[in-house]
This record gives sequence, structure tokens and C-alpha cells, in this order.
Amino acid sequence: MTTAPATKKKFPRISSSAFEHPADRAALDAVKKIPLLDKIFSKLIELGAERVLRIQLMGRAVHVTPKQCPKVYKLFREAADILDMPEPDLFIITQPIPNAFTLGVERPIIVLHSGLIDLLTEEELMAVLGHELGHVKAGHVLYKTIAYFLLQIMQMLFGVRGGIAELGLMVALYDWSRKSELTADRAELLVAQDINTCIKLHMKLAGGSWSIYEQMDPQEFLKQADCYEDLDYSTLNKVYKLFQELWLTHPLPVYRAKEIKAWHDGKAYKEILEGRYPTRDEDIGLRDCPHCGCKISPSFFFCPDCGKSARV
Repeated sequence: MTTAPATKKKFPRISSSAFEHPADRAALDAVKKIPLLDKIFSKLIELGAERVLRIQLMGRAVHVTPKQCPKVYKLFREAADILDMPEPDLFIITQPIPNAFTLGVERPIIVLHSGLIDLLTEEELMAVLGHELGHVKAGHVLYKTIAYFLLQIMQMLFGVRGGIAELGLMVALYDWSRKSELTADRAELLVAQDINTCIKLHMKLAGGSWSIYEQMDPQEFLKQADCYEDLDYSTLNKVYKLFQELWLTHPLPVYRAKEIKAWHDGKAYKEILEGRYPTRDEDIGLRDCPHCGCKISPSFFFCPDCGKSARV
């Protein structure tokens, strides 16, 4: 596997369309068609939902700045520079369960759990920061925040036994949430620039510990992902897998590891590393891939969706 370069490449003016996962785009289009969703969310913002979250974090979390947790801030600043974007607010909260999340619309907020920091190396932590920044750059924060607040409200009002409409909305939001993570995983790789770091990260999220760190093998974890996929030979297994994943906000770690490895090995990732990627200036002039119809930048030699030559 590759090793992260001492000096990482930066991607000036890169557009999120360079690393957007096609499943993310399709699922978000479905969410956007849900009636009145934007109006409901506007009312939530008007009532100060985002402001409440910021007040809570400012009071009970650590706000990372150049003088507060400077090592973490340095990693954060470098990740933002690689993706060529301004840094959102970053907070650390005391929470043993390893996790991170991004919310907020007017001013995005990234939150790291202390348990995550304790579990990861600096390179892996920087990859996580790249992942969360990818959510911001891809415009996920709007619907991530909608999902977060609406699901909280609906669970309070209806519990787990809401009506058909409520359940349908929750399924759609969960489905998009899982698929948006695949886009953010690609931003994670662009920041880490080392596939081994990304696979180790997802392996640790599945069952990592510093006490067994030296015993964990990324290649074996990828084989485990293949074994999980092979379980689809049975219809009953597919049903069990469906119900296991239905209410998850994130894809399963083995699936994420396999997906990011596939993107790393494809042509689109190599194109970006070579400096050929759609920029924010080119978003208006995107063209259709001659094979799959995906919108791609004129500068792309290969389609990021199907991997075929875009020059035909």
C-alpha cells in the first residue's frame, strides 16, 4: 500500500463534484423532493435550533483554536488547506464513544468525540477532519442539520412507531445520510493521501483499540468486507442485512473500507492527484459523460462515476 507523502498535495479551487459519490447525489435528489421539508427547516432555524447547539457547545465543549489544542488545530488547518476551504468551528466534547459529526448551516460546526482522539494516530485524525470538511464542502450540512433536528423531533413526537409518512421520511433521510458518508470518505482520502490510513481508520471504528493496534491487518479487513458481500447468496441474508442497515446513519465500516479502496484504485482519484479535476469556476460548464451521462468537468480525462474515458 502507498505511504502518505511528507508534503501533501493541495487542490486549489477543487469542486466537490470531483469527489461526489453517485449514490449520494441520487439519494439527495430524492430527499429534496420531500414536500415542505425546506419550509419546515426554515422554521426550525427561525426558532434558533442552530443557535441553541452553538450555545451548548460553547458552554460544555472545548473550542479548538491556534492556542487551544494547537496540535489538533494544525491538523485541521492543513486538512482545510488541502481541500481549499475556510475552516469551520471545531469543538471537542467528552464522549468515550469514537465519533465525529458536522452540523450547522449559517456557520458549520465540526465536533470530535474525545474517545475518537484517544483511539487514532495523528494521520488518522487528520483523515477524519478531512472527512468532516468534505461534508461541509459538498453542501451536506444543510440536509445533515435537517435530518438531525427532524429525527430528534419525530422521535420525541412519534417514538419508533410513527405513521407511514413519518417512517418514510426517516428512511429517506437515513438512506441519504449513509450515502453522503461515501462522498465524505473520498474527501478523507484526498486529505490523507494514503489508503492504508483510511482503511485502518474504518477498521478501528469497527473494533479498534490501542492495545491490539499492532495486531490489526488492513488487508484482512478488506477480505472481511468481501466475506460480508458474499453473504448475499441467500435472500434471507439480504433481508437480515437490510434490517441491520436500515436505521444506521453511517454505512457499515467494512463496506466503507471496500468503497474507498475501489475509488483509490480507480482513475478518478489518480486524475485529481495529477491536478486534473473540476474547479468551482467550472461547475457551471460541466458536460455529460458519453457513457453514463454523469456531469463531469471538461478537464476530466475519465468519468468519476463509471471510470471510462471521457474523451470519446
